Amino acid sequence: MAYSSTRIFRLVLFFLILSSLLVMRLFYLQIIQGQQLALEGLNIRVQGLPVEIARGEILDCNRLPLTNTTQQYSLVVFPGQVEHTPLPLLRKLNAIVSLPSEQLEYFLQGNHTSEYPFRLAKDISSDTAKKINDLHIPGIIAIAEKNRYGQGMLASHILGYINSADNKGVSGIEGMYDELLRGNQPEYVAAIVDASQQIIPGLGYKRLKLSASNNETNIVLTIDKQIQQKVENCMDRTIVKGAVVVMRPSTGEILAMASRPGFDANNLSRYLEQSSAPLLNRAISAYQPGSVFKLVVAAAALENKTVKMNDVLFDAGYIDVNNVRFQGWDYGETPKGYLTITEAMAHSSNPVFIEVALKLGAEKLIAMAAKFGYGSRTNLGFLGESEGNLPAADQLYPGDLANLAIGQGFCEATPVQVAQTVATIVNDGLKIEPYIVSLLTTPDGTIVKKFQAHPGIRVISRQTAERLRNMMLAVTQYGTGQAAYVEVFGSAGKTGSAETGRTSTNGKGINHAWFAGFTPFEHPKYVIVVFVEEGMSGSNVAAPIFRDIATEILKN
Repeated sequence: MAYSSTRIFRLVLFFLILSSLLVMRLFYLQIIQGQQLALEGLNIRVQGLPVEIARGEILDCNRLPLTNTTQQYSLVVFPGQVEHTPLPLLRKLNAIVSLPSEQLEYFLQGNHTSEYPFRLAKDISSDTAKKINDLHIPGIIAIAEKNRYGQGMLASHILGYINSADNKGVSGIEGMYDELLRGNQPEYVAAIVDASQQIIPGLGYKRLKLSASNNETNIVLTIDKQIQQKVENCMDRTIVKGAVVVMRPSTGEILAMASRPGFDANNLSRYLEQSSAPLLNRAISAYQPGSVFKLVVAAAALENKTVKMNDVLFDAGYIDVNNVRFQGWDYGETPKGYLTITEAMAHSSNPVFIEVALKLGAEKLIAMAAKFGYGSRTNLGFLGESEGNLPAADQLYPGDLANLAIGQGFCEATPVQVAQTVATIVNDGLKIEPYIVSLLTTPDGTIVKKFQAHPGIRVISRQTAERLRNMMLAVTQYGTGQAAYVEVFGSAGKTGSAETGRTSTNGKGINHAWFAGFTPFEHPKYVIVVFVEEGMSGSNVAAPIFRDIATEILKN
């Protein structure tokens, strides 16, 4: 009897162990290897075409989408089912989509060799897509696909673009954050078929993802889509080549950044050979700043007590430096005569600022420019961002220093660097690094990482910053920037007309045009920098654009 009980116990134990092993195996197959086995099963029973890449969205500061804003329709063909389609139906299809005759004949003769589904036509209208699907032609369907870059060029230089061959980001945010934006599984349109490639009744065509997981990350920018749109609308009316930057001075957030010419990322090939370089982001490219640099000269002179606010300086219309004559922009007119530093800024006096720079010395001027951020890249992180150019003090002869004082010669800066300079003045002398990425989130909006402004670095004293703001106000009230004055709110800034060394067909020198300023004057909310490549005059060209953009933004 004891032997019998032991035997029964062993049998029960054996079956318990066997059952446990079976349960563990089922768990492994269904849970651990479930996705892989499902994939293998789909390869057997499903013909699929990737129709939507797995890629995170790029959003503005209010989480409005800047990518995937529109959809387009494509005509997809599953060759295995088309062979059995009656010719009258195919002819009806041709009447709807107007396929080239050779493509239609290709199907009518049944000589296509592709085993895999493919797109026969793209960018068809929603009405056309409905008509196609209403035909219920086996193997032919119209599907909706997200258009990554929508219609138009909004924020094209910020967003950048992806390489369609491998869906990897090349430039802009797409390039900077490619690894985070990229997901692991595209979405497919699939035909559920049997061994003879015929649709299984009740299943038909499906949109599916082979994995439920979402590895892609959404990027939330500091860009305000409404402000960006207003900026670009204004640029399309007024700027052929150039850039505009709008920045919140208190935080460093870039609210808008645009470059012209723009480009449509859906049709990149048309822009590759254009001499106007539409793929170049001029907002982060370096140019001579012209008289905008006089803000740096004034800051250095006041901080080092080279000049006092009530000092009287003389503008004779020119100044000679080592037998080289540097003329004022208004040379030939009646000389301005005696001016304070504020009046010299308002009238953008070249002779006065050259005299101030020579008294100040190259070392102190270069040191101040470096503190403002000249000669260094910002923390925006864009591929191809220029650091500009700031020469070493010991490389500057008096003539070079004279050129530097008026933003010519070896000095180069990007519109973003100029915006940082103005923001520092607005912030009572504290420099805050500009930034353009605010958050990283999961597809459902959960915050993964938050970016914030870095603590400000003291560049100039509060007193000097206030004096510079008042000088910039004089520019818009009675100086060279009166066209930039914003009624009701007030505005302040500095004009710049930078010589390129080239001449037009009529022999006139070609200049870049700048206006860099802020608005409202009391409690400033926006720093706006306008750069017009070969725009000739900061006063007549860039300043009115500043006013128009500021007025549009302040309407809200």
